[in-house]
Amino acid sequence: MSAHRVSTSETKNEGRKRFTDKQISFLEYMFETQSRPELRMKHQLAHKLGLHPRQVAIWFQNKRARSKSRQIEQEYNTLKHDYEMLASKSESLKKENQALLHQLELLRNVAEKNQEKTSSSGEESDDPFPDGVFGQEINVPFYDSVDYFEEQGNRFLDIEQQLPDLQKWWEF
Repeated sequence: MSAHRVSTSETKNEGRKRFTDKQISFLEYMFETQSRPELRMKHQLAHKLGLHPRQVAIWFQNKRARSKSRQIEQEYNTLKHDYEMLASKSESLKKENQALLHQLELLRNVAEKNQEKTSSSGEESDDPFPDGVFGQEINVPFYDSVDYFEEQGNRFLDIEQQLPDLQKWWEF
């Protein structure tokens, strides 16, 4: 006598019927109007569609889970895109900051050389950049994201006035 065993997954799937396209369309329509139908509504739907109330309940539960997963995925993609945009902007600002600091260093070097020339020649001048000191041109780009003038717009801001804020930004 040989005993033939059938796996439990095979026996589960034998009695399981797939929903028809018409049943799914109707359930989808009902889900759009009400994602959590009451017990009485589930019984009415099951009777109308020729299904068991438990099948209807499980279909709605699975549909809510799939819907939630899609929503989370969309939110993740939006947040990822926003993060990438902010990271790109951050990198751009870091490069801009480095360029400005480099230009500030070049200008300070020119000012120091001018001071050395005036102190060695014995002349005193209030102007750290007299005419003819610049033997070469220094390209200074104008960035929209940098405040160059005071609020009244009457004079240039010192880069040192911005450094404490920049230091906070770097720590961020």
